[in-house]
Amino acid sequence: MLTILVLGGFGLVLLVTACIVLDVLAGVRRDEIPTGTEEKTAGQVIRVRGPVRGQLEGGEPTEYTEVTVEYCTRRGEGPYEVSRRLPVGSRITYTKGDRVIVSYDVRAPRRARIAGRVSHWPQLGPRNADPVPQP
Repeated sequence: MLTILVLGGFGLVLLVTACIVLDVLAGVRRDEIPTGTEEKTAGQVIRVRGPVRGQLEGGEPTEYTEVTVEYCTRRGEGPYEVSRRLPVGSRITYTKGDRVIVSYDVRAPRRARIAGRVSHWPQLGPRNADPVPQP
């Protein structure tokens, strides 16, 4: 009986420790930008340059395409620019005029990243409301 109590208690301690370790590891995997300081907005590709011979962000020499996006913050600040280097063989392609989602840090200095291309994002700038049909 004592053996069962000891093994059960030891198993419970291992279970709690595993939960704590998993919680810590999940926190390490989160983005560097803390929650609540990142916002998303619409941006537009203004320049696609490449293929260019150089280095990616990791430092490895390769050919890449550089995509530059212009965006304004949700508070009307900007325009700001953010760029991303994509390997030439990448499945992700951008063309000038594509609309993209830009995630940016609301604190200074602004750090932004291109989150992806979309077709369903609302139009850029002020929007005129569609007329409401009258009966």
